[in-house]
Amino acid sequence: YGIKSTVAKSFLVGLTQDVQQNVRSVLDVRACVRNQVMEDRSLLGRLFQLTGGAELKFLVDSGLWFGGLLGTIQMVVALYWDNPWTLSVGGTLVGLATNWIALKLIFEPVQPKTVGPFVLQGLFIRRQKGVSKDFAEFFASKILTSRQLWDSILTDPTTSPVFAHLFERNLKVLVKKTTR
Repeated sequence: YGIKSTVAKSFLVGLTQDVQQNVRSVLDVRACVRNQVMEDRSLLGRLFQLTGGAELKFLVDSGLWFGGLLGTIQMVVALYWDNPWTLSVGGTLVGLATNWIALKLIFEPVQPKTVGPFVLQGLFIRRQKGVSKDFAEFFASKILTSRQLWDSILTDPTTSPVFAHLFERNLKVLVKKTTR
């Protein structure tokens, strides 16, 4: 029993070392992630909601307030300047301006800037550590699980032949050690 267990252990150690040395040939992480997201398209939406939920809420709320303010200005202009295209052009400009302002507030400035007692930094960038933690936990629990990684290693047409070759090579060593 001890000899067989030692041989089996050496097989596993050898296979593991071979996989570690050839990890880029055995596992295509990009393809694994792409396949997971394409298989369950709701994953990407859940990831955005988890990591950027506060910023998405801000985007909606700021659109209401900035749009209301700029829309009021547009309404006053339309009352005094009667052109049929005023509302459509004004609506387009208001929509573009509110989105631009909101996106600037979410992502800029990248580096914190002190203005008097205030520290200015993009809302999303300021939460980078928390976002990174949520992102990593989501990936580890939903996308790059052991099951998905092994499935990718064993079924991806570009990587499975490499793993099969490494497995076969180590299996031949095991068979030689255990048989006559």
